[in-house]
Amino acid sequence: MRTCFPWTRPWRCWASLLGLLLAGCQSAPPVGGALPAELAARLAAEPAACAAYRDDYVRAFHRHVAALSRHDDAARERASEALHRLRRDLAARGLDADACSRPRCIIEPLQGGKLDSWCGFRLADRDGPHLYRWVAWPPPRGTARAEESP
Repeated sequence: MRTCFPWTRPWRCWASLLGLLLAGCQSAPPVGGALPAELAARLAAEPAACAAYRDDYVRAFHRHVAALSRHDDAARERASEALHRLRRDLAARGLDADACSRPRCIIEPLQGGKLDSWCGFRLADRDGPHLYRWVAWPPPRGTARAEESP
């Protein structure tokens, strides 16, 4: 494992620390298989344009991180522009991006300087022993996979 020395890039140190912290959150087994009612109700109450925005945002985020991982500046610029275009398209429909629920997207550093990403919603775990439940987004085959956070 690399250590953080003054001559290394500081963002790599912080990214490595974030990856280690998130590893504990991702280690819990999947719970259930259905989209939690609380999240389903929140998403259903939003305008229809938000569903398309949310899914397109996640795809564009994953493409952006993949381009960063490959050090492909042209692909990174295209993915970044796609993210900006999504906000403009939503604004053209009279909606602000903040009016739509959007999953949290995390960049995870991997070995060899590669990057991975995942997105999900963080919900309070009112009934369980954990503070939060993570619901992966997009839901696989129409359902969401929930993971508990210690």
